[in-house]
Amino acid sequence: MLPRESIGKYILSAILALLLAGCSTGSAGQPATLSTNPSRLPDPDEVKELLVQLVDVEKRTPGIVVGMIADDPQESWVVGYGRLSDTDERVPDGYTVFELASVGKVFTGVLLAQAVVKGEVQLDDSISMYLPEGVTAPEYEDQSITLLDLATHTSGLPWSGIEPKHSSYTLDQMYDFLSEVRLTRAPGSSYSYSGFGMGLLGNLLVREAGVADYEALLVDRITGPLGMDSTHIVLTPEMRSRLAPPHRGYSLPAPSLDAPTFAGAGAGLRSTANDMLTFLAANMGLAETELQPALLLANTSQRPSYGNATIGLGWKIPGWSFMIGDSKSGIPGNTVRYHGGGNPGYSTYLAWDPEAKVGIVVLANASYRSVDMDQVVRLLLSKLPFTLGKDAPKDLTSYAGRYQDLDGNIVTFRVDGTRIFIQLPTEPEYELFASSESHFFMPASDLEITFYKNDRGEVDRVVGVVEGITYEAIKLP
Repeated sequence: MLPRESIGKYILSAILALLLAGCSTGSAGQPATLSTNPSRLPDPDEVKELLVQLVDVEKRTPGIVVGMIADDPQESWVVGYGRLSDTDERVPDGYTVFELASVGKVFTGVLLAQAVVKGEVQLDDSISMYLPEGVTAPEYEDQSITLLDLATHTSGLPWSGIEPKHSSYTLDQMYDFLSEVRLTRAPGSSYSYSGFGMGLLGNLLVREAGVADYEALLVDRITGPLGMDSTHIVLTPEMRSRLAPPHRGYSLPAPSLDAPTFAGAGAGLRSTANDMLTFLAANMGLAETELQPALLLANTSQRPSYGNATIGLGWKIPGWSFMIGDSKSGIPGNTVRYHGGGNPGYSTYLAWDPEAKVGIVVLANASYRSVDMDQVVRLLLSKLPFTLGKDAPKDLTSYAGRYQDLDGNIVTFRVDGTRIFIQLPTEPEYELFASSESHFFMPASDLEITFYKNDRGEVDRVVGVVEGITYEAIKLP
C-alpha cells in the first residue's frame, strides 16, 4: 500500500547506539525550572532502549547522543550510548564532539540573517556585489543570483560543482567554477539543494564582514555570544580529546571531512549535544540573546521547496508539527524547523517546533549510509505525549485487521486499548494518532489514514495519502 520510500521522503532524520550498562544520562543546556506541568519529553530510559537496539543489535554506529529540550516546563536532558571507537570505550555524552555535516548550514543562514539585521546586506542583493574583482556570477536571461537564492537552495547552482569535498579545494577554484557554470533555470524559480551554493554564501559573508575566515565570523556573531565554546572548525587539543572519531559503519574508521572552502556548507564544523541544545534554546526563545531578531528572520519561511514544505534561511520547514501539549489539538501543522546532516563519517539531525516548544538533536559517529535517520526520528518522536483531537474515536477495535492493496501488499492495523498501530511491508510498527472519528496521521510524516465503512456500518477499507498520492486497501476477512 505505502512503499517505504514514499513515506520516508518526507520524514526527518536521526540515529541510535550501544549497551545499557554503558549509557550516560545527564542534564544539558538550560537548567529545568520548577513547574507543576507534567514532563513534555520522552523518558530518557525509553530513548536509551532505542539506542541499545541501534548499536548493540543492528550495529549501525559505534556511538550516539540524543538531546531534547522543552519549555513549560523548561527541561532538557542528554542520553549517550556506545563507545567512541574500537580502541576507546568511553561512552559519548553531552560533551562529546561530533562533526555536524550539513546541520552546519543553519548557522550560515543565521549569519546571513544577522548581516541583514545589521544593515550590511539585503536578501535581494545580487551576489555579484560581494564577489572579488574579476569574478563573474552566472545569470539566466539577465536575472542574477541573490543572497536569498543561495540561502534557500533556489540559485540554480549545482549540488557540489566538481566534488569539492577535500581540503585542497581552494577559494580560487570555487570562484573559477562559478565564473564558468551555466544556469539552466531562473534563480529563485525552483528548489534544488546545493552544497556549493551554501559554501559560496559562507565565503561571501566572510568577505563582506572583513574577517579572517568562516570560523572567526561564526565565533564573533553566534557561538561566542551564546557561549557555545565547543563549536569550532579548528579543534583545540582539549576538544580533540573529546572527539568521537568518524566511522563508515559500526567499526570501520573513516576520514574526517576537512574542507575549509566549504565551511559555510557545514564541512569540518564540530560541536557537542550540549552546545546544540544551547543553540536550540536560543531559537526557541528560552534564553535572552541579542541574536533574537536574526534567529527569527532565519526561521521565517522564504521559499517553497517540495510538496507542502518550505525553507527559511538554511532551516527546512517540512509541513508538519510535533503536535504535543495543546499544539493544534493533534491537527497536523507546519511549524517544525529542521536540518539533517551526513558525511562519510557522521550522521546528524537538529529540529525544533516553535509552537510546541520542543527541540531535538541527534549526533552519531557513523556514515549517513549506515544510519537510517528518518526511521530513528519517527521512533523518537513517537515517544512524545501527543494530544488527540476532541473528535478522536473512543473505540478503535473496528479498525484492527489486515488490509490488502491492489498490488497484493498487506498492511496491518493493531489496536491496543486506546492506541492504534500501523505496520507496512518491510517497515517497523508505528503508532497513529486520531484527529477525528475516522481520520488518523503518523507523526513526523505526511501520511494520513482514513477508514471507511460499508452500508452495514462495518469498516471495509482504508485510504492512505502521502505526498499527494492516494493508496487504497481492502480489509481481509
